[in-house]
Amino acid sequence: MQFPARFSIVTYNLWGRERWPERAGALGLFLGLYTPDVMCVQELVPETQKFLDERLADHARVDDPLPGWHTESNIWWRRDLFDAIQHGAAEFGCTEYPDRRLFWVRLRVCDRPRTVVVATAHLTDFGTRHELETGQSPRVDEARQIVAALSAIVSEDEPALLVGDFNDAIGPLVPLLMAGYASCFGSLRQIPPPTLPSSVDRFGGGAFASTFVLDWILANRHARAVSASSPHVRDGDVPPSDHWPVHAVYEI
Repeated sequence: MQFPARFSIVTYNLWGRERWPERAGALGLFLGLYTPDVMCVQELVPETQKFLDERLADHARVDDPLPGWHTESNIWWRRDLFDAIQHGAAEFGCTEYPDRRLFWVRLRVCDRPRTVVVATAHLTDFGTRHELETGQSPRVDEARQIVAALSAIVSEDEPALLVGDFNDAIGPLVPLLMAGYASCFGSLRQIPPPTLPSSVDRFGGGAFASTFVLDWILANRHARAVSASSPHVRDGDVPPSDHWPVHAVYEI
């Protein structure tokens, strides 16, 4: 009898170049403590890509000339656990940020023929002028397009995980849930914690103060959530980003 394959996965919005390299020590501390088997990021820039390459020396990532793989999102995975079979980037109607895609990779578990699709997306933020003026969110339609893209990518009976910064806690989750993608927290009957802000100077003071559940890990029914958390790692009083990550363990 073969044990089920289990792996840890993290989604992290890296906050572009804001306050970098001030945050480098905190991000390095997080990576050293958790060293995820699969690491998915958003708001990637060449500086943080280089940093992750150095700190995740036992990992590989997608190396593709499409700009978004270097300026928006990418996926790292442990070489001793997975082999990359295929990767791609599908548009999902994110017109405000033309380099954003549904970035995905198909990984084969090294000691068995089982594959899993891991995808990451960064949906349009809730601060666009159109949404503020009209109240109309672009993220629901973006999620619908992501569902359509995943249906073409993921094979029947293949485990699939979708992660990312959805910039929302309700709207885009509905079409994803209807398509069979459940959050790691919901699957474990947990209340998801806020992932923004990580410090008081981001939406933490003045007339407008709030917290937001924006970052998600979801999976189809062929991947079983074993644990879910949002680790708060700081270097002194400096967090790695303005977001907190989501960390989960899945069994396939």
